[in-house]
Formats: sequence, C-alpha cells, structure tokens
Amino acid sequence: MKDLYIVGAGGCGRETLVLLQDINRITGTKWNLKGFLDDTPDPLHDKACDLGVVGTIRDYSPGPNDVLVLAIAAPQDKIMLVKLLKGRGAKFESAIHPYANMGRHCSVGEGVLVQNGFGMTVNVNIGSFTTLLSSCIGHDVTVGDYSTISSHCNISGNVSIGKGVFIGGNVAVAPKVSIGDGSYLCMGSVVLKDVAIGAKILGNPAREVG
Repeated sequence: MKDLYIVGAGGCGRETLVLLQDINRITGTKWNLKGFLDDTPDPLHDKACDLGVVGTIRDYSPGPNDVLVLAIAAPQDKIMLVKLLKGRGAKFESAIHPYANMGRHCSVGEGVLVQNGFGMTVNVNIGSFTTLLSSCIGHDVTVGDYSTISSHCNISGNVSIGKGVFIGGNVAVAPKVSIGDGSYLCMGSVVLKDVAIGAKILGNPAREVG
C-alpha cells in the first residue's frame, strides 16, 4: 500500500482529504493517508481536520513508497508545483470519487481530482492535473491540463477548454464554444461565444473585464 501525501492544506486540500477518505471507505483501503505538505504558516489553524501538516513542499523529498495528490485549485500554482515536484522524482495519483459519473468512451489524464456529484457523458477528454467539482460536462468536450472547473457548472457539448483555465462556480458554457488557455471565467457567467487566451470574463452574457 502506498503512502499518500496531499499537496496543499487549504480548502481544496481539506476537501481532497474527504474525497480520499471516501475512496478508502467505499472501495477498500487504497492508500495510507499520511497528511499534508504545505509551505504556508499554520494553514489548519482553527480548522477541524483529521490529519495535520507533516512537512513543507519546499523540503519534501519523495520516498520509495510515496505518492502525491495535488490539492491546489489555482492553475498557475499547479503548473509550478508539478514541475518542481516531478523534478525531484515525485509520483502523482488521480483521485476519482466512486460516485462520480465518468461517462463512456472518455479519457482522463494523470493527477486528476474528481469530486462527488461530478458527471460527464460521452467522448470527453480530461487533461492531466485537472480539478473537477460537482459539475456536468456534455459530449465531445476537451478540458486542458491544469484546469479547474468549480461546482455547479454546466459545460455543453463540443466545448474546448484550454490549458490552465479556471472556471468559477455556476458558470454555463454554450455548445461549440472555445475557451483559450489561461483564461478565467468568473462565478455565474453565461458564456455564449469564444473566450480569448488569458481573458477574464464576467456576466450574462459574459464579457471581458479587467
């Protein structure tokens, strides 16, 4: 059995711990959950949590039985940390909730987090180190590496989501829309047309802001 460390002890990290505990409880113990790696001072202060911070990311050196789960929502932080930790020889696991609906004829990359309540249909391609909360993805959608889709989003069919995209909660994306790399879709936006690379959009209908 592998020893598993969670990278990041923030809100996403604590949610990920619950996800991992669910997997162990529902499907049989898969990992020995060791605790969090985090570089911020006392990230669990005043937070009820079943595990603690056992070390820093900057000082972590992978052991032969170690695996990591990346529990970071911000795409640029994901890109930086994966490069850093893989450079040290770290190995990453995916964590997919047993009750998530992973569809048919779909592909999922490395280091993916999928929470309870998520669903996708058919012919969906999910990139590596994506974070998928309780949202719905339609047919023939592509989600690029390092992207995050927050809760209660509705991604329609034939949508292309680029690399390192952050999609806030309750976003709706119309069919056949293309979302450029590194873009940020603010909470509650209704996206009816293509989003440029690196754009920040907001509103109904969504428009570029900032």
